[in-house]
Amino acid sequence: MSDIIKLINQKESRKLEFKQELPSKDKLIKTTIAFANSQGGDLIVGINDSGDIVGVDEDSVIKYEEIISNTIYDNCLPTIIPEIYSVRVNNKLLLVVHIYPSNQKPHYIKKDGKLHGTYIRVGSSNRLATVDVLENLEREKRSISFDSVLLYEYNYKEGILSPIDKYILKILKEKPTIHLYEKLKLIKKDRETYYLTNLGVWFSTIKDELFPLLKIECARFKGTTTKVFIDQATFNEDLIDGIEKSIDFIKRNIKLGATIGDIYREDRWEYPLLAIREVVINAVVHRDYSILGSDIKIAIFDDMIEVTSPGILIIDKEKLGFGYSELRNQNLGNLLKKMKIIEQWGTGYEKIANELEAYPEIRIEIDDSSSFVQISFIKQKATQETTQETTQETTQETTKEMILQLLEQNPKYTRADIMKILNKADSTIKQHLSELQKYGLLKRVGSTKAGYWTVVDKKGKENEK
Repeated sequence: MSDIIKLINQKESRKLEFKQELPSKDKLIKTTIAFANSQGGDLIVGINDSGDIVGVDEDSVIKYEEIISNTIYDNCLPTIIPEIYSVRVNNKLLLVVHIYPSNQKPHYIKKDGKLHGTYIRVGSSNRLATVDVLENLEREKRSISFDSVLLYEYNYKEGILSPIDKYILKILKEKPTIHLYEKLKLIKKDRETYYLTNLGVWFSTIKDELFPLLKIECARFKGTTTKVFIDQATFNEDLIDGIEKSIDFIKRNIKLGATIGDIYREDRWEYPLLAIREVVINAVVHRDYSILGSDIKIAIFDDMIEVTSPGILIIDKEKLGFGYSELRNQNLGNLLKKMKIIEQWGTGYEKIANELEAYPEIRIEIDDSSSFVQISFIKQKATQETTQETTQETTQETTKEMILQLLEQNPKYTRADIMKILNKADSTIKQHLSELQKYGLLKRVGSTKAGYWTVVDKKGKENEK
């Protein structure tokens, strides 16, 4: 019962559809096929367009079950066996048709054939599958990932995989050879000839020719809309390079603050950077590369950061963070693990959750309702009371940090110089300088008039200019 209550409180999505009455034969077949070709789903009869429970005629339930069962059996290929049951909610009867995700894809309407009768779920609607999607469904049935597909038009030639050589030399500390390329699944031998796989193309000199949108688009917007750009960059050299440069882009467009601890300064980014890094890596590893018309996008606003990747989640988002691991691009995942980009399977979202514990002001949202996965890090709105309580403390810590930055730039600044630059009272600067020395963050070398300041970093090392 609790599962049904949870379902009916949701909006229609790629795994959920509501109908006030028994749907027409055509709609029932398409929805069933679309669910089976995607990740399964539930059709609930007895809920109107407003989400209100209206129920179904109790005397007709058995007849409806027979109609649904026979319609699906007679019109869908390969055969789909639904789970059909009724449940009472608020003293009204609902009819639930549960479709399991299938390993016999693609399913299609018998009379229309595979090419014209295969449907998939996109958002809350059913869409006729394109030829590319059909090929993808066929690969899923054979457990063949897109990155392992051979491209017979492109045989291996010396130098074609040179873009990945720098990582092989630097990280794997091996010499790039044809046998190593084969071991990394970049090429595969067929009838005495080596051909590039899709993974190989992604790290080849012909990448842009075949995958022009194999890139990460980054943008920093002014405010909370996409009307005005502040900063923008495109990273399309290669996937590993794209991950690292995207993180650098994010770092230069978010704030790095500092608090004064008991002993040292503690740097703290505006957002949990390690969690964002995990999300960017997941976007690259789990992207659906068969969707050729889209790229990965990272958007930074005043109030949040969004990372959007083509393709649906391949496991239910409710299972994220519980050790589940399923790779859409198995060879790419293994390659990035060898390159030390990924540490351990199934731990990414656990790391994200752990990082967020230190950021109670940031919440994460996962939107997988369409053919894209969008993960957002959103700033919680602080209450006025909380803001008032922390403003004074934050101002004091900011002043200390500004003093340290000034003295790192010029160790010979006097107290009077700092007063003038920061427009603060002499007593204020004197107090902050005293506290910074007390914390061990600042040392005075020499006399008051002829000496200079030394800023001590978090490891206790002196930064003398």
